[in-house]
Amino acid sequence: MGFLVDWEKVREEKLGSGGQSTVFLVRRPERKLVRDASFGTLKVLSAQNLANRQWALEFAQASMDVARQENASELAALKQFIPRAAGTPKDEQQAVGRLKNEIDVLSQDRPGLLKMLDSNLWENWIVTEYCSRGTLAEHLSRYKGNAKPALTAFLPLVKTVLDLHTDGIVHRDIKPQNIFIGEGDELLLGDFGIVFLPNLPDRLSVTNETVGPRDFMPPWILLNDQPGEINASFDVYMLGKVLWCMVAGKLKLHREDFLHPLLNIVKLWPSDPYMHAINTILSRCVVANEKDCLPSAQDLYLMVGAFVERIKAGGQLLTEGVPRYCRVCGVGVYEREKFERSVPRVSADQPIGLRFWVDGASTTLTVLPLVCNTCGHVEMFSGLPTPRKV
Repeated sequence: MGFLVDWEKVREEKLGSGGQSTVFLVRRPERKLVRDASFGTLKVLSAQNLANRQWALEFAQASMDVARQENASELAALKQFIPRAAGTPKDEQQAVGRLKNEIDVLSQDRPGLLKMLDSNLWENWIVTEYCSRGTLAEHLSRYKGNAKPALTAFLPLVKTVLDLHTDGIVHRDIKPQNIFIGEGDELLLGDFGIVFLPNLPDRLSVTNETVGPRDFMPPWILLNDQPGEINASFDVYMLGKVLWCMVAGKLKLHREDFLHPLLNIVKLWPSDPYMHAINTILSRCVVANEKDCLPSAQDLYLMVGAFVERIKAGGQLLTEGVPRYCRVCGVGVYEREKFERSVPRVSADQPIGLRFWVDGASTTLTVLPLVCNTCGHVEMFSGLPTPRKV
């Protein structure tokens, strides 16, 4: 346990702030000591005759050290917990309790979470690693309209939450502003100020208090003045909203309306077949009723993982309306097309039965013929939905 004086603020401007905490960019103690020594050198040599070349060189080196920009490895993020301005003793107790919970979680050094570097419960602060790239909220454009990298980056984040759920921990505040971009582009989960820990004697929320970000909160929570039982589905809903934000490239998306024509990513990016996979995931997370939501991150991890593995293998989704790119030219898309001119009395609007002989017995495989709209290559597909009559 260190002390606040060990850490030096780089500037007074805040990196961020919340209901009961403020975050500042600080120098790590080892960098602070070196910089203090350089300041001491400047103080001593400024009273000397710098005609002495050695003194002049030392003065210049100290000046450069003080003035240079710090490397990301020399910086950290200081989070100070401060009770509300018009707070009561109970508010202060709540702030300290939330700090203690955050220390409890981050001190476990779990993969996928921000690394805690130092803390002091009595001085009401913690220090975590500094992510110079900022949060996911500042980098949504990198995933906008591109399902594959979004799902690939999202899967480890779900695994992080799964590990928390395994131990009965519910984050309750998952949003792009609390997800940080690591040095290796990995998504790191932070801000455990309102985390729910099992076996706590008291819950650190009060009647009519907003628990979690309103835009990301499950609607079934909003119906109660005092939050009811905290389930893992709380985080699953929020993870779904995060994935939606990543692909839509927006921070604010209205409630559960991911199928609205103006918000439906399948309609916005019709050429990306894996947008259908995203919507399938959202249909099990971003829902109005808890009974329709996946119960835990374990279920979500299996679902997302299956899609990611299919992406890696170059597989396709056997879902109505999914674009299927040609295996020959790679440019066109397979479509249903009538074959009357080349194959009389055969139509792509109806499945075709292909007869095979296996071990002397006849068997029939039902397929749908699709044609590339660019090069004309014909492909037979099985397992696709039967075409709808219009």
